[in-house]
Order: sequence, then structure tokens, then C-alpha cells
Amino acid sequence: MSVSDDVHTELRRKLIAGFFEPGMKLKEEHIATELGVSRTPVRTAIQRLITEGLLEAAPKRGAIVTKWRESDTEEIFQLRLLAEGQAAAWATRHVRDEDIARMEWLNNRIEEAVKTRPKGYLDQVQQHNLAFHTMFYDLCGSARLRVFGMNLLEYPLIIGGFFIYSDEDAMESIRQHQDIINALRSRNAEWARSAVTSHLCAAIERFRKTKLNTQRPPRRSVEG
Repeated sequence: MSVSDDVHTELRRKLIAGFFEPGMKLKEEHIATELGVSRTPVRTAIQRLITEGLLEAAPKRGAIVTKWRESDTEEIFQLRLLAEGQAAAWATRHVRDEDIARMEWLNNRIEEAVKTRPKGYLDQVQQHNLAFHTMFYDLCGSARLRVFGMNLLEYPLIIGGFFIYSDEDAMESIRQHQDIINALRSRNAEWARSAVTSHLCAAIERFRKTKLNTQRPPRRSVEG
């Protein structure tokens, strides 16, 4: 990897992890000093991150950390519908019995965490859910699709999807995971695509419902 690639990887990791506040300005000279490199690879890395939508161009060099809007989350979900559905369909060509067993193990761990609620269980759910969805790309047989899809999965608003689930939503998501597993076990590409699409469409609706509920003013009690 080049120095620019290293800088890009480090900055992207910090942006995805929420290390920088939205709207914060990143200056080339400060980043270069912090990472111990010249400004040229920093400038190249920043331009790549602007292209990826994680940064926005700022006057007088540098960039501003992108502020996430509802439309950004909707866009990520829509892209996941296309990418993940295709990955699941192609995964039916390569999936092995041990892969199916692994996905069932992950889904069972999610269900166990949701039902028993151990300390830090949401982190466990998030970790296992990410691993479950990553398997579509690991099994799809396309390096290009894997890179594209994994970039979408890294966004915190998507990774943290279980944090806006009710218990009922979480159990329904687990059931949908099982439907995906059944489709992969049958090696039925269209069923796999449909199962993943239905699963993500439900996630979109859940996100919309949650945002709508948080935007509504509190109801006032009426005394008769």
C-alpha cells in the first residue's frame, strides 16, 4: 500500500467510528503532522473520502466531516437492497453446509442475546448481525461486489440498526434471517434475493417509523 492508501484507511476508520464530530473541519497540515507524513498523501486521501461522501470540500484546503441526513440513510438502505440481494443470490452458487451452520449459529446467538439481555447485549447483537450480513459478500464470489457491499455495511447508522429495534422488531428480524438461511440452504437464488430484500425493506420501514415517532410533539392530556 502507498502512503496515501495508509492515510485514507486511517482517516476512513476514524470517520466510520465517529472519532470526528459532524461538521468538524479537518486541515491537511494537522493531519499530516499527526500521522507523520507530508501533505500530499493527506490531500489525496481527503479527495478520495470526499468522493466517498464521508467528507465535504472546504475552502482553503482541507475538508468538513459530512453531517448525516435522513436521506443519506435511506440511500444506504436502497444501495444495500441492490448489493446485498445480488450477493445473496450469487452466494447460492458457493455456499457450503458449514457456511449454513455458521449463519444459523450467528442467528441463534442474536436470539439468545435478545431474549436473555446480558450486560452489553446490544453490542453482541450488533457484532453477530454484522457477521451474518458479511457472509453474503464472503460467499458471493465477486471481489468487486464484496468491496462495494462491505463499504455500505461499515456505516454506523446501518451497523447500529438493532439499536432502534423493539423486542418484537428484533424477533421478526431473527425470523427473517432464518428465511434467508432456508433460501441459501435450498440454493435458490431468487428466493435468497427476495428474502434479503424483504428483510432490508422491513429495516427501512422501521427506520422511517422510528424517525416519525421521534419527530412527533408529545401529546397533551385532556381533562374532562
